[in-house]
Amino acid sequence: MYSDILKDLLNYAFDHGIGVETVHANMDTPCLVLNDKKLIVLNLNWNNAQIPFALSHEIAHILNEDELSLYKSDSCNYKLSFEYNANIKALNILVPAYLKKCEYTINNIYPLMRQLNIPGKLVNETKHITSKYIQKGC
Repeated sequence: MYSDILKDLLNYAFDHGIGVETVHANMDTPCLVLNDKKLIVLNLNWNNAQIPFALSHEIAHILNEDELSLYKSDSCNYKLSFEYNANIKALNILVPAYLKKCEYTINNIYPLMRQLNIPGKLVNETKHITSKYIQKGC
């Protein structure tokens, strides 16, 4: 299932004109977004379990047209809003891809979050978004 979800995410990126370059860098080297080039550099050695969420998150930064110079500034407000918005869009990309691959009910969100390695701070958002897609019949 993991490789199927990753393939769906790569296709999603390509369908939106986003390129993805994969590399094998140090395990502590996170993904990189070159927003002006619509390119994601995805480190396949970086905490492998987080790759689907990380890829969705980086796709979201490009789709949101986040101004990376503001993101890299010292202003915490920009960082928090850019990151939160990217996380929400990432969930709206990743959760439907997951739900296409398995039957799921909203009774317990934690297995889904563990399988997709979604940060715990997003539990309410994940539950809300998952409920929305289950009701739609994703």
